[in-house]
Amino acid sequence: MVRRFRSDALASVVLASVVQSGFGTLTRLLPAANSPVWVLAESIGAAIFSMLSMLVIGRVIGPNDTGIAMVAIAAFLTIDVFTASMFSDALVQRKQLDQRHAESAATGAVLLGAVTGIGLATIGPLLAVRSSVPDASWLMLALAPLVPLSAFSGTASGLYLREQRFRLLALRLLLGQPIALTVGLLLAHGGFGPWAVIGSQIVSTGITFVLMLRGGLGLRPRLDFAALRDLWPIAGPQVASVVVVAGKYRIFLLALSAVVAPNVLALSHFAFRMLDAALGIVGQTVTRIAMPRLCALQHDRAAMADTYGDIAQLQALLGLPICVGIALTAPDLVHLLLGPSWAGTAEAARVVAAAAAFTFLYGGHSALFVALGKASRNFYVGVVSLALPLIALAVFQPQTPEAVAWSWALPSLVLPPTMTWLVLRELHRSPWWLARKIAPGVLAAGAMAIAVLAVQSGRIGLPSLPRLVVSVIVGGMVFGSFAWLALRGRMPRALGAA
Repeated sequence: MVRRFRSDALASVVLASVVQSGFGTLTRLLPAANSPVWVLAESIGAAIFSMLSMLVIGRVIGPNDTGIAMVAIAAFLTIDVFTASMFSDALVQRKQLDQRHAESAATGAVLLGAVTGIGLATIGPLLAVRSSVPDASWLMLALAPLVPLSAFSGTASGLYLREQRFRLLALRLLLGQPIALTVGLLLAHGGFGPWAVIGSQIVSTGITFVLMLRGGLGLRPRLDFAALRDLWPIAGPQVASVVVVAGKYRIFLLALSAVVAPNVLALSHFAFRMLDAALGIVGQTVTRIAMPRLCALQHDRAAMADTYGDIAQLQALLGLPICVGIALTAPDLVHLLLGPSWAGTAEAARVVAAAAAFTFLYGGHSALFVALGKASRNFYVGVVSLALPLIALAVFQPQTPEAVAWSWALPSLVLPPTMTWLVLRELHRSPWWLARKIAPGVLAAGAMAIAVLAVQSGRIGLPSLPRLVVSVIVGGMVFGSFAWLALRGRMPRALGAA
């Protein structure tokens, strides 16, 4: 018996050693905890899981139950984006951050989340009546307790972003979303209808909260109003900017619905969302990398300029191929995904994609303005970005998806010269300096455009699906080759550890 016990114990020790060794090897193979590769992985994963969750769960529960769930989810997310982002950027930007700042920011955000969560539960019955969806009140009641949890997570994420703990932040999605999607599918197949979507959201928010709680901030209630006043010069304008940006598209759609027919509204909507889904990866990646790096260098303008140049180069390398690719392949893409009756969507998508390319030529200005302590500029830019399309709608009264797209794309054509001038003035750099930084992305995107145009020209005579596949493969190979040559065989500096 003793020999057997010793044998089992020895086997357990050996097994534990093997498992620990394997885990250690796997950890060494993965990028470092502060590697920006985690940011890119999180952004791509967010786009994939966002689309996958909508399609997979929606396919099981059907459009009616999906629509019911979306009413509650939309109300929750509208409140959540406000409370979760209240102090996150201010925590990153603060030069000397004390424990009282972190704890007071978390406490203030949670208290605000609790109040807004009660408000969400209160307006549930009203929204249920207005939307003719009786179940919406119960669904929002279930989502209401998540608001303070998400508010804490958003505040904690700002603290961890300051420390560039990118792997911890990426685990929110890379770990939480697969589990949330699995739970949602189980509920959907169990016949729970719209509760499948709600259950998925509850699991996702819960896992994020646990990860952020275990990250080190902890639950230590503290409300130091002097600390909150220290954070407010950045927090106030940034929250206002987030509200304007988040509401920009909804306001534009409401205004558009008063100008065009419903079919034109639908065609335009799909064109805008198709581009936003792709470009969201770029925006999130660049902002996550830029914010802590630029804020850490706010005392050294020369080093900040060098880092900003690296960020601008990465943004051009990520954003330009997406814009050029969608602008050139939109007809095939829309035909295959939506069918020939949605052809107007393709023309609108080509306009907004081509215009959006100009916004990737001057870098991530939002993080720069926060780092400089001039976050109010982001609010003003958001207001102008909202006002220009609305003015264009009122003046030109567009009646086709393509004309609507020109109205929506107006800020992308008007603002880049002004933003470039502001950025270069703050960094004390010349336009030639910026041109050299973004040159790899511009040159590679230009070569890709020529290659894709050759495939799309019609001389090959391929049907839509093969032509789209060949365009993506050829365009990707050409872009990658020219970018590699322009970068002299090196990875973009922005993807290296700070």
